[in-house]
Amino acid sequence: MLRLLKYELRKTLFPKLVLCALLAIAEGIFLYGYWSGKKDTATLGIGLFIFGLLCGFLFIGILSLVTLHRDMNTRQGYMLFMTPNSTYKILGAKVAECGLTLLVVGAVGLAIGGLNFSLLEQEIRFLATILESFSPNLVPSLSNIAVLLFYILCNILCSVTTAYLADVISSALLNGKKGNLIITFVLFVALNYVIQKIMQLVPSTIAATSVLLAQGGIALVLAVVMYIVTARLMDRYLSV
Repeated sequence: MLRLLKYELRKTLFPKLVLCALLAIAEGIFLYGYWSGKKDTATLGIGLFIFGLLCGFLFIGILSLVTLHRDMNTRQGYMLFMTPNSTYKILGAKVAECGLTLLVVGAVGLAIGGLNFSLLEQEIRFLATILESFSPNLVPSLSNIAVLLFYILCNILCSVTTAYLADVISSALLNGKKGNLIITFVLFVALNYVIQKIMQLVPSTIAATSVLLAQGGIALVLAVVMYIVTARLMDRYLSV
């Protein structure tokens, strides 16, 4: 399992290094603005960093899905499934690689973001606006930001495993023929609709952080379910 995890990390290393470089540039813009006393530049740096971090989460999830799709639909990638490893291990390594990357990027982003806003307290309104977009009851604090990050990361991981399942189902139905991607997208949207309905079962009358924690926990459980179902389908219908 460890070898498979290292293999998955190596395959997606370069795009992730590019993402890290972009985040470093955004942080550099903030630090330059802070040290030079240019508030507009510092605010721009914070905005770019947060925007890059959120887009980076989405990018990591999409990259993981693209890697699986390529492995299932190219001869070179398909050889991975010919190795003496179970489908559960191969797919598990992909899910673990995506989850670990999201966790590391989220932890680093939380640490750097917390440092930035401690240096520039007058820009706390910018952070408050972002938090209010998720829930009007969230106030700027490190604990609330951590809860929000947990919610975002869990939902992205759930979306990735849902996309895995949709891709495997469409591949089993069409075997890489024309229309595969369209069916994958339709299935993904349908599955996400069901997931959102399940998320809405959490009562909105409880505290905003409790809602985010509960929905994040549900997303993690659903991610595990999607992973198991996907692996079983790959074993049964794709002859891997």
